[in-house]
Amino acid sequence: YNGVIYFNGTEKDHYLYALDTRTNTISTLYTGNLWYPTYAGGYIYFMDVSSNYRLCRYFLSGNTVEVLTNDRVDTFNVGQNYIYYQRNSATDPALMRMGLDGSNPEVVALGNYENINLTSTYAYFNAFGSDVPVYHTPVNGPVNVSNFTAAMEAVAP
Repeated sequence: YNGVIYFNGTEKDHYLYALDTRTNTISTLYTGNLWYPTYAGGYIYFMDVSSNYRLCRYFLSGNTVEVLTNDRVDTFNVGQNYIYYQRNSATDPALMRMGLDGSNPEVVALGNYENINLTSTYAYFNAFGSDVPVYHTPVNGPVNVSNFTAAMEAVAP
């Protein structure tokens, strides 16, 4: 964002780093144990490895961390109004969504899903380990999951 690439370490630590592409300098922003940092709206959203991969966000201007959910998260994607994430649970796995601040979590679909992709109109995803069918639901507004038939047509012989 704005000439800065945010990333986590992978060898000696999992801290949050920033690479300023204009000056080619790297700085350490946060010394937490994090994974999959994603920039959106002045925050870095990430999975907190030290706390069972719960979803958090780091406020760049305030140097503060907020816990968004205590659910164990397998994958997530941040949209304009919602965060979509896969809740990892042996008894109650689900694709979930919540407000950007962690408010109002709701089930999108029961089960295990992956490849969460968001556009301005739809959230797309598929069952874990299966390329088709691809499902979609309006990215904003009420959840209404259905098959994304164009994906099926594209792979049909």
